[in-house]
Amino acid sequence: MLDQVAALLISIGINPTHLTAGLAGSFVRSVITTGKNRWEILTGSLVGTLSAVYLTPIVVSWFSLDASALSSTNGIAFGIGMIGMSLAEGGVRIAQRWANNPRLPNEISMKGFAEATNPDDDRAFQRKLALRKAAETPPNTPE
Repeated sequence: MLDQVAALLISIGINPTHLTAGLAGSFVRSVITTGKNRWEILTGSLVGTLSAVYLTPIVVSWFSLDASALSSTNGIAFGIGMIGMSLAEGGVRIAQRWANNPRLPNEISMKGFAEATNPDDDRAFQRKLALRKAAETPPNTPE
């Protein structure tokens, strides 16, 4: 029976170990989170599990980890399952902010993406950097 379920999951592109580890991580999150009703716990667990299923291969690839090392990939899936709801909420907030002021990145990098999605943060950062440089620069003293 479990072999058939695993075969079905694999046939639709879902790694059963990522699913199980993500589900365990989202379950831990639901246990330690207080003040939520059953519906919020259920949907948060579902989002955490789905995040683990689809983001684990991306994270493993991004960090150039050995995908065949189950302890590494399952640990990552577990962690993503725990924080999956927060990742999804953050992604939606970034998309909403960008939709209000769409900009294309200046460069194809994480920095370019960050500048395109957080233009206000970038301007504030540049002001802080300029103030810091001004404070570090000694005043001109006549000789």
